[in-house]
Amino acid sequence: MDRNIKAFDAWKLAVTVSIVFTGIIWLLGANLEPFIDTLLPDQGATWYYWKLPARQPMEMLIVWSLYIVHQLGAWISIYWAQRNLGGNLGSKQLTRYNIFMLTWNTAFMVLHLVETQLFFDGLAQDVPIWTSQGSVILMLVFVLIIENRRRGLILGKKLDTPFTAQVTGFFRRIHMYVVAWALVYTFWFHPMAVDPQLISGFIYMFFLFTQMSLAWTWIHLDKRWIVFLESYVALHALIVAVYNTIQHGSAEMWPMFFAGFAFMFVFTYQFALELSRRVNIGIIGAYIGFLVWLYAPAPIGYGRGLEYITRAEFLWIPIILYLLALVFAGAVYAAKRMLPSKAAA
Repeated sequence: MDRNIKAFDAWKLAVTVSIVFTGIIWLLGANLEPFIDTLLPDQGATWYYWKLPARQPMEMLIVWSLYIVHQLGAWISIYWAQRNLGGNLGSKQLTRYNIFMLTWNTAFMVLHLVETQLFFDGLAQDVPIWTSQGSVILMLVFVLIIENRRRGLILGKKLDTPFTAQVTGFFRRIHMYVVAWALVYTFWFHPMAVDPQLISGFIYMFFLFTQMSLAWTWIHLDKRWIVFLESYVALHALIVAVYNTIQHGSAEMWPMFFAGFAFMFVFTYQFALELSRRVNIGIIGAYIGFLVWLYAPAPIGYGRGLEYITRAEFLWIPIILYLLALVFAGAVYAAKRMLPSKAAA
């Protein structure tokens, strides 16, 4: 790949590859039926449905080896870029880091597809499901902290404490290592099987790989692209929750997940887009209208039930994300205030 290729052209190509590769996963899905037929019934929220009944040690050794190599390659390239590219952000051309990471991630997308076709299992065979879910939450929390100084934490209002320039700078320096772990780990956690939940997750993962690969270019900092990536979680959560209810008879949780992540767009993410006040208010009004429809009794509304309003289920996800952002930023803020005094002593 020519270093003179513009970052925008690389972004368009990477997004196209993401969509096409997702289509390839879909087309090859029929080959996995012998594996799918052996899967055990869903056993609840802590159960991961897409893992084989029996662990195969040699196959899992291959999976873990591929994951570790992928992960180390990403971390090493980030370390190199921080030392050699430094604060040269917003480039319109591709850097050596971009060329390497685009190639590296694409290569492991192919390897994971082959591995799934041969062995099926991902890391989920050996580690609990909450580790994958937690890594995504951690990524969203880090973005909240970093973006506070550009768009604010809620309703466009920026919090100065504990989100100081020092604290934000700290998270900017480390966030690529943490996000790279969250992405690569979650990527290898799941098999590339044909299922609406997995398919919607993998195309999201490929978009996030694009974001990670284009660090140090202006695409990585583009507010519209960042808002899209953050907001996509609402759609993915909706698909996962609805499909689980239909296929596995799980409790109907889509209102909590969709309304919770949609809350984040309405009250935080949209303010990065610098829309007019009238549009901001219109979006908030539409969200409130959605909640009224959701909890209003049928046939007027969906009929979710007033008992769910008293549980404030649509606030659970926002509370978790905002609280974790405050906790992480607060811990770093406190540490940075204590360090000078210790040095002086």
